[in-house]
Order: sequence, then C-alpha cells, then structure tokens
Amino acid sequence: LNLIVSMYLDFAELQATNGRLMKMNDWIQKLDDFLRISEKELLTNAGNVSHQKAIEKAKIEYDKYRNAEDKKYISDFDREMKKLLKKDDKNT
Repeated sequence: LNLIVSMYLDFAELQATNGRLMKMNDWIQKLDDFLRISEKELLTNAGNVSHQKAIEKAKIEYDKYRNAEDKKYISDFDREMKKLLKKDDKNT
C-alpha cells in the first residue's frame, strides 16, 4: 500500500511540475488506474460493515493499543526514583 501511495504522490507531483490542471474526477480516475495496474480490487460500493461493527472494531483495537502503551508506561515518580538510585549507586 505504501508503494502505491508513493507512486500516486510522485505522479501528482509530476502533474504539478508539468503544470497540468487536474480536477477531482481526473484524480479519482487516475487512482482507479493505479489500483488496476497494481492488480488491486476496486471497491464498487460503500461496503457492508455497519457503523456499530466499525465502532466495536475500533474499540477493540484501541484497547489493544492502550494495553501495550500501559505496559511501557513509567510514572514520573518511578523515573525519578530510578535516576536517584543510579546516582546513589555511582556515589557508593
């Protein structure tokens, strides 16, 4: 996906450099062309995931993210205590 986005942005930069005026419909068509060339499937409709299912999925993913972040979290107190203990070890 990143490669497709990079190609598309490079194409857009080339169009701007060449002074080619493109309207929104032109960009949509070019994006579809890029996806076809990349052998990616084009969406022909809005899909069938309900708003509620999307909210539930987002909450599940956010909870995973929060748990991972919480495991990495070090409180200010703990951070300062660690510094003090290191300083104390150097002095002894």
